[in-house]
Amino acid sequence: MNLINRPLLTMVSVATLLVGCESLGVKKSDHANNPAETTIETPAAQQAPVIPTAAPQEQKFESVWERIRTGYRLPAASNSAVDAQINFYTKNRNYFYKVTQQSEPFLHYVVSEMQANDMPMELALLPFIESSYNPTASSASNMGMWQFGAATGRNFGLKQNRWYDGRKDVVASTDAAIRLLKKLYARFDNDWLLAVAAYNAGDGSIQQAIDKNRRAGKATDFWSLPLNKTTQGYIPQLLALSKIVAKPEAYDFKLYPIPDVPYFVKVNVDSQINLADAAKNSSLDSALLKKLNAGFHSWLTDPSEPRDVLVPVDAAATFRLQLDSLPKIATQTIPTNTSEQNAYHTVKSGESLWSIAKAENTTVATLTKLNNLNSKSALKPGQKLALAEQSLAQTVTSEVKTQKASSYTIKAGDTLGQIAARYDISVKQIMEWNKIQDETSIRPNQELIVMAEPKN
Repeated sequence: MNLINRPLLTMVSVATLLVGCESLGVKKSDHANNPAETTIETPAAQQAPVIPTAAPQEQKFESVWERIRTGYRLPAASNSAVDAQINFYTKNRNYFYKVTQQSEPFLHYVVSEMQANDMPMELALLPFIESSYNPTASSASNMGMWQFGAATGRNFGLKQNRWYDGRKDVVASTDAAIRLLKKLYARFDNDWLLAVAAYNAGDGSIQQAIDKNRRAGKATDFWSLPLNKTTQGYIPQLLALSKIVAKPEAYDFKLYPIPDVPYFVKVNVDSQINLADAAKNSSLDSALLKKLNAGFHSWLTDPSEPRDVLVPVDAAATFRLQLDSLPKIATQTIPTNTSEQNAYHTVKSGESLWSIAKAENTTVATLTKLNNLNSKSALKPGQKLALAEQSLAQTVTSEVKTQKASSYTIKAGDTLGQIAARYDISVKQIMEWNKIQDETSIRPNQELIVMAEPKN
């Protein structure tokens, strides 16, 4: 804690303060009108001036990694399962460094929220396991940095419509994840390992395993429960990650240097805006602005709520000043659900990607990305185009049901190149089917959709 040194008041400054009382309208004593009865105080007899004490200051750290280390509270464990996960990370040091780099815009915020909610700081590392700290990460049924399913997301207040998906909103999903973890912690008798295991497997699965062990007279701690392989590896992954972050030099690791300061701030906007226009007007990297605001499906923000846009701290002032100069966008009617009519556009005769983009208030780039097209793709009447990522996931799922398809569970050490070779397909195809933005964002135990049969 830093203490503020304050110089003692000199005799001259005390006298100045006393003289200043009249000009401040301080009422004189009744004795002032009768000099004979007035007691003259010497400076030594005056009451000592009150010197305000400094308010306690929040501890500051050079890096966010230091802040994380000081808040470890999960029970330590050293066993073969944890060692195996450390070994995996050791074999993939470059990947590990890239993932810590990818976390830079979001890690300080997550750590601060964990601290504000009195949570173990190790839990701020969970998004490394869930999504490689990628807010646009998706699997067959989960989405975002914290990998919420659609139903669970809605249960925890994460709005999902054609404009916006709260599961990809870093602020909203972090709040939901903390509330979910707290709920699970309370349910499992304040046992954080069981709570984290339930975050991965669902509280019902953990409760069934506990009940089974109780009936058999066995222990009911995490390490004793009969759980599926994915969940059995989930806690060791987190503990291995915690050990590496605690002492990276002991494992010959480098962590991307992230200062212990906020990366972004919220800027309130009073109407729908185009993020690309806002970035251009503010001389901001448009890709970074979109990444910070991954909750919005396209470059257009939700016309209703939320009204906040996340902006890098050093660009916030310029961004606010430029809001009034942005082109106005006509107010859109928000659908009350994600029905097929709202999720898709059915191509009519004579329509082009440009005309559809204009009619649906989106961009050609968004349509081509969501539907695996290019700007010159020929459209057919009756063809359905996804207008939001949620509908694309439904399209992929539908295609998987009608084509020969496989699912592949990623193993430690796997790369997309190796998986693609196994199925005689391209890395690009796997990335498109699973909406993977970065080859390095895959993780062990993640399930991939592969619309092909493995080679013999």
